[in-house]
Amino acid sequence: MFSSIGWVEIFFIFVVALIVIGPERLPGVIKDVRAAIYAARKAINNAKAELDGEFGQEFEQFREPINQLASIQRMGPRAALTKALFDGDEQFLDDFDPKKVAEQAKRESEEKPQEKPRGNFSWDDIT
Repeated sequence: MFSSIGWVEIFFIFVVALIVIGPERLPGVIKDVRAAIYAARKAINNAKAELDGEFGQEFEQFREPINQLASIQRMGPRAALTKALFDGDEQFLDDFDPKKVAEQAKRESEEKPQEKPRGNFSWDDIT
């Protein structure tokens, strides 16, 4: 949310606060804002800890399916297909991948020496 705020914006907010609040009360207001943020963070962390401790066992059965759904949402189309159809084994899709088929054909052609056809005359054979 605040990832696009830079130092120029922060400086501008500070100058406006200095003009509106005044230099005498600004340090006290900054301390109050810091204390409010700290109290809010502490209350949120306490609420999370209480919910995890109190309801943790009851919601544990829902946590695993939600994690699986989140992992599927992060997948690309190829990974989702391999997981759904082939239980995550991508070896079946390698046969249909044109890049891998071309690489394999190239490797096979490099391994086999090129045979020259007989009966065809070439000036390269003489030299």
